[in-house]
Amino acid sequence: TGMGSRALRRWLAHPKRDRAQAGARHDAIERLMAQGFAPLCEALRGVADVERIAARIALRQVRPRELSGLRETLARLPALRSAAPGGSALLHDAHAALQPDAPLATLLKAITEEPAVLLRDGGVFAKGHDPELDELRGITRNADAYLVQLEARERERSNIPNLRVQFNKVHGFYIEVTASHVGKVPADYQRRQTMKNAERYITPELKAFEDKALAAEERALAREKLLWEALLDALQVHLSALGALARALAALDALAALSERAATLNWTRPRFVPQPCIEIDAGRHPVVEARLQETGGSAFIANACRLDAKTRMQ
Repeated sequence: TGMGSRALRRWLAHPKRDRAQAGARHDAIERLMAQGFAPLCEALRGVADVERIAARIALRQVRPRELSGLRETLARLPALRSAAPGGSALLHDAHAALQPDAPLATLLKAITEEPAVLLRDGGVFAKGHDPELDELRGITRNADAYLVQLEARERERSNIPNLRVQFNKVHGFYIEVTASHVGKVPADYQRRQTMKNAERYITPELKAFEDKALAAEERALAREKLLWEALLDALQVHLSALGALARALAALDALAALSERAATLNWTRPRFVPQPCIEIDAGRHPVVEARLQETGGSAFIANACRLDAKTRMQ
């Protein structure tokens, strides 16, 4: 995950001098290798970037689909908890942080299953979340049925078989009549636009419906913006919990990746001692060794390394 990649980069770029912290990471890697890291790797696959999402919530710049991804990640926490073994301090802390946050999950239920990419596109909040929004959406949804009925009535009234009632964002609603039937147009039709082979009209009834439908759409978007701001306000109190969850997921991901590498490459755990020294038996260089295997060159020859107070450089 993105969180795990950033955590691993921080660990490598900012190593700690505290051997207890390095030892705790080694304990976790050893435990994962013993109990199996594959279930944890699989459970982490597809997890949302909680760290980035939390930051965007704090800045009030989060997008609807990021919140739906966060909701899906929270729903997967029980599976992650069961896949994350205990047995070490780091793994125990991460395991404890993977607790579902019921109030946060309840807040995120407001978002529909597949929300729009941007808030301005509408369709972000789930049906039943807000009665006023549902009512405004109902007016827009019922527009299609009304237009079908209106088209059938106008065809019968005007005796124009190919009359069409349509809509576009530039001209709104209109009745389109081909040039060959313009002579049959009723008296209450008002010309709205002249096309190459057709005329577009508006009637008092269609104009009244247009005003109502467009106003409902605008009001629905305004209502969603209001609900969105309220949701962002409510999410602010959960930032601390999201930060702890992000750190736990990142640590588990980085440790699982290191466990996989250690197992695949047959690495040995180092042992810390009080005195300043380095003692390596049959040491290997992972980059050189891998390069020799790729090129089909001679086998890598393991070698020892001894550094102490007397020999500080080789």
